[in-house]
Amino acid sequence: MSTRTHRLFLLRAYGDATIALHFLANSPEKNNYTIIASEHLKPLIKSLGRYIDLSSLQIQFVNFGITKSQLNLFTNRHLISSNTIRQVTKLKQFVKNNPNTGGIDYLEQNNKSALLNLLLGHPFKSIVNKQVYAEMGEFFKSTLSIPPSNGTINKILIVPDARITDRRIPENLIHYIKTKIGSDKLLQVAYFDKANNHFNKQNELVSYSSFEELLELINEADFVFGSDSLPIHLCNTLQKPHYILYPKNGSSAFFTPFSIANNYYADFEKFTSLNFPI
Repeated sequence: MSTRTHRLFLLRAYGDATIALHFLANSPEKNNYTIIASEHLKPLIKSLGRYIDLSSLQIQFVNFGITKSQLNLFTNRHLISSNTIRQVTKLKQFVKNNPNTGGIDYLEQNNKSALLNLLLGHPFKSIVNKQVYAEMGEFFKSTLSIPPSNGTINKILIVPDARITDRRIPENLIHYIKTKIGSDKLLQVAYFDKANNHFNKQNELVSYSSFEELLELINEADFVFGSDSLPIHLCNTLQKPHYILYPKNGSSAFFTPFSIANNYYADFEKFTSLNFPI
């Protein structure tokens, strides 16, 4: 008989799912949880499984109608729409038809979770209130290894993209990083291109069109500059040293343990006035 009494619902963006899966996979309490993951996360989770061991996790994929990066209800832009109603209806039907008697249903974080509970009439509990990595680790009694910061750096990757437009690394900072990198090092700048049919890792400017390709680029790099978005969390998962660049007045809620331990983060305006990290 299964001992998994609690459920963790993954309904948010790709970075949230990456963090939660990494902590739970390393948790002594992982056998107490079943993961209910939105179908839109399946390609990411399948690709992650090639780099970290997720085999001990019980993951059930469910189609809640999420077509963007997360449940519409958790966003501001798509909060009020017919798709939001459809998604909430599917989720409500799922928890009604699959009651979790004797266990607790969890969400990764509390942003708009009270509204979801109100609409569903279901008592989801949230794991994270503010600092994602610290609170997730404490909840799951899980400690993740921090990537080493003293390794040899020959190949550097910049991933400027971010789901939230304001978080994308500006061109002037990409140029600045290029001017600081010695000619003896290989530098690549990787952009997401959904229509990309030419994944060439030999070019300085490279495009990727899948999680598998992004993970491959990160895995082969020695150091990564990224925005406060999914690629940075993949770096943390793959034990790759990294530096977070973010807009002025941006939140530190998702800063990785590595970036905090090494002070490897800066807002767009201050970055060029600080000591270059490599």
